[in-house]
Amino acid sequence: MRLHRFFRNAVEFRAEHLVRRAAIERILKRRILLSGAAGDLAESLVVELLWARYIDSALIDNEKIKEIDAIIRRYLLLRHDLFRASSTNAGISWETIMGLLSSEIEDAIVSGSKREALNNFVYQAIRPKIRVTDGDERYINMQTYIAVERAFAQSDDALIIYELMKLIQPSWFGLSADKAKGEFPLLLANLRLVGSALRDPMGDALTRYVRKQTPPFLLLRDFLLQEGSKAAAIVQNKEEFAQSLSQIAAKRYSETGAKVRRAVIRSIIYIFLTKMVFALALEAPFDLFIHKRVEYFALAINAIFPPILLFLVAGFTSIPGPDNTKRLVERIEKILYQFDSLKDETNIFTPKVIVRRPILTAIFSVFYLATFLLSFGLIAYVLTALHFNIASQIIFVFFITLVSFFAYRIRTSAKEYEMVDREGFISPLVDFFFLPILRVGHWLSREIAKINIFIFLFDFILEAPLKVIFEVAEEWIRFIRAKKEEIV
Repeated sequence: MRLHRFFRNAVEFRAEHLVRRAAIERILKRRILLSGAAGDLAESLVVELLWARYIDSALIDNEKIKEIDAIIRRYLLLRHDLFRASSTNAGISWETIMGLLSSEIEDAIVSGSKREALNNFVYQAIRPKIRVTDGDERYINMQTYIAVERAFAQSDDALIIYELMKLIQPSWFGLSADKAKGEFPLLLANLRLVGSALRDPMGDALTRYVRKQTPPFLLLRDFLLQEGSKAAAIVQNKEEFAQSLSQIAAKRYSETGAKVRRAVIRSIIYIFLTKMVFALALEAPFDLFIHKRVEYFALAINAIFPPILLFLVAGFTSIPGPDNTKRLVERIEKILYQFDSLKDETNIFTPKVIVRRPILTAIFSVFYLATFLLSFGLIAYVLTALHFNIASQIIFVFFITLVSFFAYRIRTSAKEYEMVDREGFISPLVDFFFLPILRVGHWLSREIAKINIFIFLFDFILEAPLKVIFEVAEEWIRFIRAKKEEIV
């Protein structure tokens, strides 16, 4: 099961701390699709999570299963009353509801109270620096909270929706199914509000701003989680506190290499599995039908070059030094010892006023389009010179854009403790050629996540039969145990 889970996570390419929620959602989708009724969904879900080692058996008892069962029944009633055969209701997708359901179940199994407390602390520290004069105060609060969840907690939309709904409509959570109907209209209205906030363009700029503020908060989080109940006493001694922070920072720097290697391996597995589908479904058949022979050179280049590029780009990641640690410690000391002064700092966030200059906008747009044509035109020229056919060229571009985006994301995550973004002398030139490739890779990664064929293969062709076998084995063990108890 561990090997199966490893390949599953590689295919989904989610942040590690979001994997369990995604597993809960995936299992429930399959179970609901196959049965449609509550039945023993809670117990089946818990058994699958235990089998796959997503949770520890110490977290589960009969009362916990009853609690999960009540949660599932509440959402299935919502599905029956409002969604029925339709996949949407008043602009709210069933996918959104499933994300809310899986997040609530995960919170019931493993409390997220510590994570919420840390997020709230970061929010309180950053909110006074968000200056938006022409917006509703409550809406700006929501946008700031979303930015903290995205940049600091690295939460996905499902988890963000759950956290916001707990603040906006706490009465929905903990209800029994028979008392939930009265909350349905308000629930849908609030979900539409949250969905609109998640799509607001201002959120991207605000998230980028918050992300630049997060390194000291990340180190402070690590300190609090490591020291636990001793943290308060250590903070009282500035010298001991600084020493503890420096040690933790050094430890995190040393872990960067392992983190990058793990991400590279997962990306290579993802690329390898996707590559097999393309080779079998498009590249090889195209060669056979059009050229009457397989172009093994193109196949080999398409198979070997993307992983090598990923290793070269993401593998050589620099580690922060003592100067960065000093900056982190000084910033954390200011956050804790001079918290009220944070609002007076000059590095505040204000929405940029866009001055429309049609001529310059047109020139820059043409120039930006030229970078796309230049980057991809150069790739097409080289591939044509190497006698790549059109199918092989499309596949090469597909994987090179994905790999570039994965490498960029890996490098960004490896720099999460850096106070200053260091750029080399040639970085602007590299950005000029690689920005179009990164943009296409970002778009492809987002769209593929919606239609990934491997998710279907794991869920319904590989995983479901495997779970049936385990269920039969589980029932056999129960039967033998019962017969043994009869003898005793």
